[in-house]
Amino acid sequence: MGPTIIEGANEPLSYLSELEIGHQYHIGKTIIPLDGALAFANAFDPFSFHIDPEAAKDSMFGELIVSGLQSLTVIHTLSVVGGFLIEDPLICGAGIDELYFIKPIHPDEILDVTARVIETKPPREGRDYGIARVKYWTKNPKGETVMTFIDNHVMRNVRKR
Repeated sequence: MGPTIIEGANEPLSYLSELEIGHQYHIGKTIIPLDGALAFANAFDPFSFHIDPEAAKDSMFGELIVSGLQSLTVIHTLSVVGGFLIEDPLICGAGIDELYFIKPIHPDEILDVTARVIETKPPREGRDYGIARVKYWTKNPKGETVMTFIDNHVMRNVRKR
């Protein structure tokens, strides 16, 4: 059911104190195979346009499309397995803002993902972690943006000694 990772990140997200607002990262490339898209949708998002190619023809999309929920989890998987998000400095996620499914994602198409640091929130008094707000863009093979979101990453401020 998992994605096929074609290419990983060009560099990992660093410690909060080292991040630069506006710095852009290439997260990597991935594919959501048809069998994985069908398995995920049947289990978690069973709308006809995700699970039935014939019924999908009568939907507003006119064809089978990947679940947006799966697309989000696949991009997260790419970020972790591809080497962008690593356990130190990353502590955990604090939430996702402004999630938009802009265009349909189709099974078996290559998705290219980039991200940019848009804001950092420094540690509160006595804490060694803060928040990095990172905006993600997912593009299809035509270079069209198909999904965007802002992930709020809880990040360690500096390297442990």
